[in-house]
Amino acid sequence: MTKKAIQTVKHFTEKLRKRNLEDDIQEASDSKMTYADALNHLEKSLAHLETLNHSFLVSLKNSEQETLRKYGDLYDLSRSEKGKLHDQAVAMCLDGLPLRMIRQLLQVAVGPLDISPKDVVQDAVRKIISALSGGSADLGGSRDPLQVLEGVVAAVHASVDKGEDLVSAEDLLEWLRPFCADDTRPMRPRIQVLQIWGQSFNLTEEDGKLLVFFRTEAILKATWPQRQVDIADIENEVNRYALFSELLESSRQEVEFQHLVLLLQAWPPMRHDSVTDITSNPWVRLVTVMLSRCTVENKEGLGNEVLKICRSLYNTKQMLPAEAVKKLCSLLLSQSLLLPALKLLLESQDESLHAVALEHITAVVKVNDSNCDQELLSLLLDARLLVKCVSTAFYPHIIEHLLASPQQGPWDAEGLARHLREAGHEAEAGSLLLAVRGTHRALRTFSAALSAGQHWV
Repeated sequence: MTKKAIQTVKHFTEKLRKRNLEDDIQEASDSKMTYADALNHLEKSLAHLETLNHSFLVSLKNSEQETLRKYGDLYDLSRSEKGKLHDQAVAMCLDGLPLRMIRQLLQVAVGPLDISPKDVVQDAVRKIISALSGGSADLGGSRDPLQVLEGVVAAVHASVDKGEDLVSAEDLLEWLRPFCADDTRPMRPRIQVLQIWGQSFNLTEEDGKLLVFFRTEAILKATWPQRQVDIADIENEVNRYALFSELLESSRQEVEFQHLVLLLQAWPPMRHDSVTDITSNPWVRLVTVMLSRCTVENKEGLGNEVLKICRSLYNTKQMLPAEAVKKLCSLLLSQSLLLPALKLLLESQDESLHAVALEHITAVVKVNDSNCDQELLSLLLDARLLVKCVSTAFYPHIIEHLLASPQQGPWDAEGLARHLREAGHEAEAGSLLLAVRGTHRALRTFSAALSAGQHWV
């Protein structure tokens, strides 16, 4: 139909040209659209319609993903108009779609468009920055700008990994850096923007310092507003350690200690210039001061807080070495905080710390809430220390916990019984098996336990 319309318009145009009638020419010049305009419109429409058979657009239309089908329909309606395609490409970028898909869209359309994937990503970043700055940029619904940025950064990272050479990490950072360095903007989103970028790409030394500075400034403003911080305070480990020491010395309240934890987590680990021995480790120093300034009323809560701090460092660059864990446990024990100390020792993968835990467990005469809970019993089973606890007051509690767990939780009761027997504890092994297999208590005699241990294991 479009082809017939084009032929008709061409026919009328040719007819007018041949007749060259003055009134017809006047009529054509007075109208808003000439035959030439109509012809151009129809030819472009035809060219656009012909692109709809392209395999890329067919794949969008037939996709199982609603988002891709939507973009297939939008392209259909765009008539390859530059403005509409630009907006569609930016929307696709904000949705975190692959850059190669955006490139294909721009290549398929009737051109020339003079729009590159790099232009699209830059405009998408501008929209995100505008939204973070309190502007009214449309990000495709009420979405969190930071989550949208994560999608864009991930798409760029994937493109760089594939060697597509469409947008570089440096391009992205160049567009983000002005916002991150603008101290008139809110601190938290500036930090988060750099963090999002840094999670996918390696920060330069300069940008790494900038990120550390932003984090430090935000924490100090929240808790020590009178202390002005500048880049020199955080540019190296010695200066950061000095700043930490200054703040630690002045800290008395729980909220201050909590922010010192955040500060240490925001910085690179201190392992060289300042930490000459284990007592100068900033985490050890922090816990030492916390415990020295605690009151009797909040002592138990403080023990749990120390445990929480250490757990927050697991599987991070800040994870404490065994020697530091041992020192922290010694500090907890000095305050009669046995339970959190035992948990710290048992959660370590270091067998020497397990041995220290067993020493303290063996010394316990009576098990109570101050030295035992369900979590500790689970940790003892996880650490495979059941056999070594047979002679301790904890053993019956461990067995009771094991039997009370649904399907014995992650622990293999028969395997544990086998370990008991191999260690020479046949009665304990048999008793465990009798209990696991539902034997009535009245029938769990010593001889029955011995027999079970000999025959079932």
